[in-house]
Amino acid sequence: MPELAIVIPAYKVDFLDEALLSLSNQSNRNFEVYVGDDASPFNIKQICNNYKGKLTLHYHRFDTNLGAIDLVKQWERCVSMIKPAKWLWLFSDDDIAETGCVESFYHALNETEDFFDVYRFNITVIDKYSAMIAETPLSPKVENAMSLAYNILMGKRGNSMPEHIFRFEMYKKLNGFVNFPFAQAADWATSINFAYDKGLFTIEGPKVKWRKSDESVSTLAKKNNNHMIFGHIQFIEWVIKRFDADDESKYKISRESIKEASLFNLKYIIQSHYDGIPYSRFWKVVKRIAEVYNISFYTSFNLCFRINQNIEIYYLKVRLKPLFVKAGLMKT
Repeated sequence: MPELAIVIPAYKVDFLDEALLSLSNQSNRNFEVYVGDDASPFNIKQICNNYKGKLTLHYHRFDTNLGAIDLVKQWERCVSMIKPAKWLWLFSDDDIAETGCVESFYHALNETEDFFDVYRFNITVIDKYSAMIAETPLSPKVENAMSLAYNILMGKRGNSMPEHIFRFEMYKKLNGFVNFPFAQAADWATSINFAYDKGLFTIEGPKVKWRKSDESVSTLAKKNNNHMIFGHIQFIEWVIKRFDADDESKYKISRESIKEASLFNLKYIIQSHYDGIPYSRFWKVVKRIAEVYNISFYTSFNLCFRINQNIEIYYLKVRLKPLFVKAGLMKT
């Protein structure tokens, strides 16, 4: 029985063939693949059938679509499909694993004597054409959970669910993935949570290619910001409370610095992912942020107002730039 189970919660078909092809091309085939069809309107089963004889692949179609209601629960429903396995890799239906990923994972297990509960790959960001958009910052080989949290919040770590391989025993012990509405920052929190006891080990060499497309959760955030923004605020509250005084002494990182980093992250995510705070929910967001940071309603209001003001100024500059260029007042 292979020690590694690769689980793919599937709904879209645009890139599923590329994802499965990348797994079938692995230099080490000591794994099994489980595809959970989230009542998709597309023929996911046919794509999976194309890999008979190429992959040890288990396909199951669920009768109801759960991902649109609770994406993390859909992940967990798919994980429940697997046979006994020691390691869990929650992959996606649109990302790509470079050829040596599995082989490098087993090499890392030998190197570390199976010590860590979380192993991860560095990632490359690709577009819908599989062309590289960016290389994310390389992670240190070993990192503790508090340092990981701080650096994720400060945007110094690439961190997405498909780049992690978790010990299945720890998955059961922690009752699955950390869940927030619309899976906002669920990958960040899960990585931090699973690494809490022993830290996290980064696998050198092959990378996971994470696809940023029009249908990714992060891209859809701007379209659904009325609700999704509260999922991220819930994550912020979680990460502030996750560490205690003993962690401060052990890792030499203050909880205040985590709190400050979380505020930096919140501002950045609201501006870049949600395109500002929707005015239909503005007062609720102000109240929620005041509760999380234990600040006055007035202070929270000023914070939220400045975030939206900065965005409006930015878009005003974008709209005016062509006019200034045409008038010779600005260079392109």
